[in-house]
Amino acid sequence: MNGLIKDLLDDNRIKIPNHIAIICDGNGRWAKKKGFPRTFGHRAGTKPIENITRCCSELGVEVLTFYVFSTENWSRSDEEVNFLMKLFMEFFVKLRNEAGENIRVRHIGIRDNLSSELINEIKKTENSTENNSGMILNIALNYGSRSEIADAAKNIMHDIDTGSLSADKINEELISKYMFTSGLPDVDLIIRTSGEMRISNFLLWQSEKAKLWFTNDFWPDFKYDHLKNAIKYYNVIKY
Repeated sequence: MNGLIKDLLDDNRIKIPNHIAIICDGNGRWAKKKGFPRTFGHRAGTKPIENITRCCSELGVEVLTFYVFSTENWSRSDEEVNFLMKLFMEFFVKLRNEAGENIRVRHIGIRDNLSSELINEIKKTENSTENNSGMILNIALNYGSRSEIADAAKNIMHDIDTGSLSADKINEELISKYMFTSGLPDVDLIIRTSGEMRISNFLLWQSEKAKLWFTNDFWPDFKYDHLKNAIKYYNVIKY
């Protein structure tokens, strides 16, 4: 176990969040600042995802969610979007090859406008890790919270129309079951990099009581110390 992680776990004043959600922001700006194309930053951004996944698993986090591509990101240049889609294909292959027995990978988001090749890699990764017993890793790809809530409403209406659901059964618990995160705990801590102090249509339903931690550092520079500071903030700040 990483010594720094052991130090955090040995501190009996610290409670580890059950569900940490991270908005991985600033890859393109990080690359531009260094004189590289935006795509260089996106590839560099995969490394902290791997490192922080490992750290959170060792810390005993139950669910970790990374926001990697929003429904609004399709407005970027074709060159950048095409690069990202190829990168995501590589990433899901790597996830299933390196998840071991500890990580269960799930995709949350809309699949309708993803390529069949990418969907195939997502399904392979989900299927190959579905029996793993450790932390759940959500990859929020082509995700938008308003779309998620709208889809949940449509599915609820469909089930009412077909007679499999009665309208008087609708409550917050039932609605949660129609979300992409069905069966998972709500978010305890949201982390966002790059200095942007907003949540950008991310897990709106699931973040009712989430604490928010922001850093000015770009995502490729995100390290264990950032995570440790965010967890300490989670333990200190009271609402």
